[in-house]
Amino acid sequence: MMAFVSAFFGVSGVGTGRALGQSRSSGFQALKSKWDAVVPARMTTDIKTEIPDVLKSILERKEEEVAKLKAEVEAAGPDHPIAKRLAGENEVSGIFYSALKRPNNTLTIIAEIKRRSPSKGHIAYIKDPALLSRTYWEAGASCISVLTDYEGFGGSLDDLREVVSEQKSYKDEYPPPCPVLRKDFTIDEIQIAEAAVAGASAVLLIVSALGEKRTKELLDACERIGIEALVEVHDEDELKIAVDSGAKIIGVNNRNLRTFEVSLETARRLRPLIPDDVVSVAESGISGNLDAWELRDMGYNSILVGESLCRAYELSTETTTMYQRGYNQAKGLIMAFKAKGSVQFGPTTSAAFYGRGEGAKETLGEMSI
Repeated sequence: MMAFVSAFFGVSGVGTGRALGQSRSSGFQALKSKWDAVVPARMTTDIKTEIPDVLKSILERKEEEVAKLKAEVEAAGPDHPIAKRLAGENEVSGIFYSALKRPNNTLTIIAEIKRRSPSKGHIAYIKDPALLSRTYWEAGASCISVLTDYEGFGGSLDDLREVVSEQKSYKDEYPPPCPVLRKDFTIDEIQIAEAAVAGASAVLLIVSALGEKRTKELLDACERIGIEALVEVHDEDELKIAVDSGAKIIGVNNRNLRTFEVSLETARRLRPLIPDDVVSVAESGISGNLDAWELRDMGYNSILVGESLCRAYELSTETTTMYQRGYNQAKGLIMAFKAKGSVQFGPTTSAAFYGRGEGAKETLGEMSI
């Protein structure tokens, strides 16, 4: 199951959609020889039939949630905010894409708010998601991911709203507010509209759960509703579906679907097949700065990290005295991820992760005189 939940959860500004589409088309043609060498001819048209039973039960629960939401919106009539969002044509701001796409060799961070997972159990209590989002923002995270599934992850749409509200309060400050990703099992456009109304800038679409046809349909729905999408893939077949469907932000989950083992070799294998104009995001298996730097050196634009950040945040004492202000370890970890360090010569001690001691100097750019 962690294949679908471990990393849990394009751009088109005014006048840019056609240019991006043309760029993607030519870029994909340039990659055709690579696809032919890697993707087998047996490519399925809809991989949803291969979904494990455990994920099927989750999707069945989501179908029940969607049915209830549709009934609620229908009963409220056309003035319901979600009904209005579904009925109108909305422009995609592209803020999520822009926050993640930086110059080459610059890694951006999607910092996740995650209380628990079905496989790991309790991760962190996170009594105040807004406060955690502030720590992420202060540390230099580019975007924030919020789990909104309660049964499996202890999240809610209220968590998302609180984080969005907190981030909006930084609109006149630097760095600017972090765009927020709604991370859930998205199976219907009404969930996309619900996310947009709650203030999310993007939603997660998992190819393994949707299949080829539905992935394309929901990407098109995102365009109409005015919200971006992070499309998650696990192998070459799913990546081809994402690219063919027009995904502008693609996340590669490093967890094997059948063995549940995590290996950065998945990211290494798939990165050359992602077009240059598509934002590439690595998910799962990222616990320290050396993992982040390795993915940066592979060419990834961004990494999505949840468990290690939430555990670091929860374990920090943040003791403040009259001599020194408290320091949260999650902040140091994000700074370490972003540092221009070397995989070969980078420090491996915990000091590098938490911003303290000799090991932190190269990682955090500390200058000693």
